[in-house]
Amino acid sequence: MEDIRNIYCVGRNYALHAKELGNDVPEEPMIFSKPTHALHPATGKLALPGTIGEIHYELEIVVRIGSAYKPGMQADELIDGIALGIDLTARDVQSKLKEKRHPWLLAKGFVGSAVLSPFQPWVGSAAFEDLTFSLVKNDETVQSGSPRDMIFSLQRLVDFIGANMGLGAGDVIYTGTPAGVGPLADGDTLELKLAAGGKEETFGPLYVDLG
Repeated sequence: MEDIRNIYCVGRNYALHAKELGNDVPEEPMIFSKPTHALHPATGKLALPGTIGEIHYELEIVVRIGSAYKPGMQADELIDGIALGIDLTARDVQSKLKEKRHPWLLAKGFVGSAVLSPFQPWVGSAAFEDLTFSLVKNDETVQSGSPRDMIFSLQRLVDFIGANMGLGAGDVIYTGTPAGVGPLADGDTLELKLAAGGKEETFGPLYVDLG
């Protein structure tokens, strides 16, 4: 994690997730960022602030950039790793920020808000479409999805972020969350699962501590 430079996140990239929060489906990628001190491994104790209202989990596939973006480059030329992450959101704080038309940073950038599993070798864009991923909370699957349901493709995300904000080695992209987001409670146990080619890998467990 110490080699990560920029953390880009994609909002509302799954139609059912946008619908469950009462949001319109965007016409172009919605990009926000998190500070690197928000990073937390997807195992062990996850200490979160218990004084900011509900904190929601949002499971996502994360890709890592291995080289500098240049216009016209394909995603497979840029990406060198894949992981699972959880974009944690202080939902009450976010709602207040939206009312004031303020940026989301306070709701998205707190310490521990960017959970991230170890990176695996990049599988290629074709195999990426066939991946499935899920989040298990207290032995119950609460989220599941596949990149094939993303509104904006990985290539579209790379082109948009690269052209507007730049992409370089060490940058990561949280590609959006499927439906099923919800609040965390003190004592929750989380596991992240990634399935490909008939094989499933589990990351965690992660123990929630709302101090």
